Amino acid sequence: MTMPNGNENPDHRDLWIVVNDVRLDLAEIKGMLKMHVGDSGIHHHPPCKAASDMQKTILSAAGAAILALLSAIGSIIANIMR
Repeated sequence: MTMPNGNENPDHRDLWIVVNDVRLDLAEIKGMLKMHVGDSGIHHHPPCKAASDMQKTILSAAGAAILALLSAIGSIIANIMR
């Protein structure tokens, strides 16, 4: 992957550019989610497909994280009980 400086090795300026681009993308996603999901009276009701798909993805990831946490706790308890 070629960096903005034309080289394959990033320098501090390239890292700064990438970090700022990611920050702007996250701010845009946050604004979209807040507008579409946060208050149903502001925009579409029900939320548009892109926001609805992202909401489903976030809920799926949160569910998977909770299941992993429960599994880890169960493994700890099983090892203690031995």
